[in-house]
Amino acid sequence: MGEIVSYIILLSAAQGIFFSVVLLGLQGANRSANRWLALLTTSFAINMAGTALYDLRIVLKFPHLGLVGTPFAMLIGIGFWFFVKSFTEKNFRMSRWHWLNFIPFVVTLIYFMPFYLQPAANKRAILQASYTQKPDFWVWSFIAINIVSFVYIVMTVALVLGHERHIRQVFSNTEKKSLQWLIQFFGAGVATYVICIALSFYDMGFADSFSNLTFSAVIYVMGYRALKQPEIFKNIPEEVVVETNEPALVKAPVKYEKSGLTDRKARELLEKLEAAMAVDKIYLNPELTLPQLAEHLGSTPHLISQLLNQYKQESFFDFINRYRVEHFKQDALNPAKAHLSILAIAFDSGFNSKAAFNAVFKKITGTTPSAFRNP
Repeated sequence: MGEIVSYIILLSAAQGIFFSVVLLGLQGANRSANRWLALLTTSFAINMAGTALYDLRIVLKFPHLGLVGTPFAMLIGIGFWFFVKSFTEKNFRMSRWHWLNFIPFVVTLIYFMPFYLQPAANKRAILQASYTQKPDFWVWSFIAINIVSFVYIVMTVALVLGHERHIRQVFSNTEKKSLQWLIQFFGAGVATYVICIALSFYDMGFADSFSNLTFSAVIYVMGYRALKQPEIFKNIPEEVVVETNEPALVKAPVKYEKSGLTDRKARELLEKLEAAMAVDKIYLNPELTLPQLAEHLGSTPHLISQLLNQYKQESFFDFINRYRVEHFKQDALNPAKAHLSILAIAFDSGFNSKAAFNAVFKKITGTTPSAFRNP
């Protein structure tokens, strides 16, 4: 049974390499993200292949293959972080500081160099002995890889959560811009890790095989899902993306201390804003963005973002959708529109998704659309 699982892992590794080649050949949107996903899947595939070759004891016949995949495990967490970063930043480009993230991989490679430079006979002896007891350098590398991976996973989750806050400053509809699906994959990964720890007390070999198969499934399914993700900031100017992506800990007075928005200017913009909502009903555009609203008001996205955050204490997303909900509530109770379905009224109110409408309505009103219309 163990051999069958190991061969399945080898096939999964081969699939990962093939998938990476396909990703590198893709053109168009999210090309940068596809490259980082290719690095992630390649690193994981090489590490998996190394584990399978060890479990099948093929490394005893070809000792120079021993531990070749181990340093690549250090790239998995790093690859995750860059993959998400290239999604969340428009026109992401590597800087000199970004290359410092590869130091753990280089250090691990150097750490294993004394083993790699050993003659075949010495490697075979070390590998043979490891089936009885893992050498210290092996154990310490395992600990280091897990620590670094954990740090980068935490950084990646923080990046996704920051992105979720960011898109609410720019878009009134976040359904195709959200990366919440990544959090679900992280959750699946954490669940797998916990199960593997529990299984390790019963059978370490089975726990390793289970983790490799499950993690490979999670990463590959995530990869296929990533291919369906549209480019997030496609029609948004880069300066708007940068200006609205302020850390959550930066308070408004500090964030806008160099802004040109005076109280007088703010009052003028607030009057225009109320007219745009009440008279023009600009919120009925389901794809309304911050730059479009700013253009309608004859202002800049940065000033409108400040106006909403500082004077309305709302994000662009919350502000626009509050008007949409009020529009729905009026139409839902209008006898002349009693023949329309809830979803039809929601779409007429500026929403373009049933799931998004239900979530926003419940958050703002504390009840469901059905309960509101039919109390």
